[in-house]
Order: sequence, then structure tokens, then C-alpha cells
Amino acid sequence: MKRLPNFTVRINMNQNKTIETRLQAIERHNIDSGIFQGRYLDFSRGRLTDEFIYGRYQVFEEVEEELKRLKAGSKILDLGCGTGHFANYMQGKEFEVHAIDPSIKMLEFARTNFPQINFIEGVASSLPFPDNFFELVISIEVLRYLDTMDIKQAYAEMYRVLKPGGRILVTHVNKYATDGYYFFYHLKQLILKMTGQPLHACYFTTPSKENKLAKAAGFSDIKVTGRMFATIRIAYKFGKAIGRMYARILEIINRNQEFNYGFSRITAGHLILSAQK
Repeated sequence: MKRLPNFTVRINMNQNKTIETRLQAIERHNIDSGIFQGRYLDFSRGRLTDEFIYGRYQVFEEVEEELKRLKAGSKILDLGCGTGHFANYMQGKEFEVHAIDPSIKMLEFARTNFPQINFIEGVASSLPFPDNFFELVISIEVLRYLDTMDIKQAYAEMYRVLKPGGRILVTHVNKYATDGYYFFYHLKQLILKMTGQPLHACYFTTPSKENKLAKAAGFSDIKVTGRMFATIRIAYKFGKAIGRMYARILEIINRNQEFNYGFSRITAGHLILSAQK
């Protein structure tokens, strides 16, 4: 039997790993769909409810800046729409919203929550939309579950479906965030590996890396912003009262917690990339 060249074997292995990582992410979100449904319902309780909602408030402030650029009726893709709450919010602001997610369980919640929106099953690396279709693509806490190959393809697909001048806004997990999640994740991965249990992938990155990937996909006017003091997540682990008090203290120091360069950016709780086609 003729052996495949080594580079062909490596390509096939990488493709298999990409598919496996993607399937793990889908399964994880099928399992956690009820948790996300509850979290978004808690938004009415205010930004200090917990560390998840606190971070989301800051991400949504960045999204609002992108929405201000758009005219009523502009087409927006909510890529990784989850339970549909943010897609509904944007549609309520008179935009034409299309929403896509690979998790069947997430989509079940979304379609029940907001039957007036067309929710589509699909993945970021193969978007079921024509070229030059959207003014804005938003993807919040989605690419973090994929591997680099899928992320590169996702950027290429976002670029393809955007109209000239259209923009993207995506979030990433900051590799050096001061909440220490990078180290906690790999410790947990090691422990589970010894017991034969899988752990969903997590894509850790840096501002410079994402700038390069977006540029390679063809984007310009690239901006990578850090948001939120990551140590707030640690404070909430000691109880909501302590978390809220700590967050309020840090807001006195820096209300917006928006970091565009330097140490504060590479250690922030969220990395948010925006760019233009």
C-alpha cells in the first residue's frame, strides 16, 4: 500500500482535530443551553449581578458603538446566537438580524424565546449566506471554543459575507488575563486527562496574534480592545457581596475599564476585536 506523504498525514490529522474540537464545542453548548438561558434572563437584575453579566455589559458597550455606525434596516449576522436574546435586542433597534448557531439545544431555546426571528443551524467556518450580504457580523464568546484552523476560516467567511465597508466585532479569551484562567484550564485539562475524561477546547490568544489573523484575512482598521479588570471574576468567587464591592472600587479607579494598549490590555478579562472589510 502506498504511504501518504508526511505533510498529507499532518493535514488530515489537523482537519480531524478541528472537526473534533468543533463537535466538542457543540456538545458542550447543548449541555449548557439551560444555563445560558438562565444567565441572559438575569440581565434585568443589573450589571453587578455576577461576573458573567458584569463582563457581558462591558462587551455590549463595545457592540453599541458598532451599532451606532449603522442605518436602520442594516443587515446584521449574530454568529453564535445562543439563546437568541441579543439577536432580539438588535432586531428591536430596527436592524435586519440573521442568527446562526451550531447547537440544536441553544436553537430550541432561541426559537421558543423569539419565534419572529429566523434562527439557522450552522457553523462559523461555512456560513450559509451569499457574498457581500451584511453590514455587520457580531460573534460573542464563540471563537474561543474553536482551534486556530477553524478561526482562520471563520475570519475568511466573515470577510466574504460582509459588504465592502462592513465590519466585524468578535470576542476572544485573553491568554494572560489576571483571573488566571489560562493556568486553571490547563490544570483541569491535565487532571481530566488522567481520568480519561475530555475537556472542551479553549482558544487562548493575544492582541497581536488576533491583529495578524484579521489582517491576513483581508481586514483593515483593526482594533483590539481589552475590557474589564479580570480580577473581578476572582472576587465574585468569594461571594456576590464581595464581588460587587470589589467591582465598585475598581470602577472608581476606571469606570469604563477599556484598555487599548499596554499591560492592561493583555491582562484584561475580555479581548474584543473590531475591523472593517
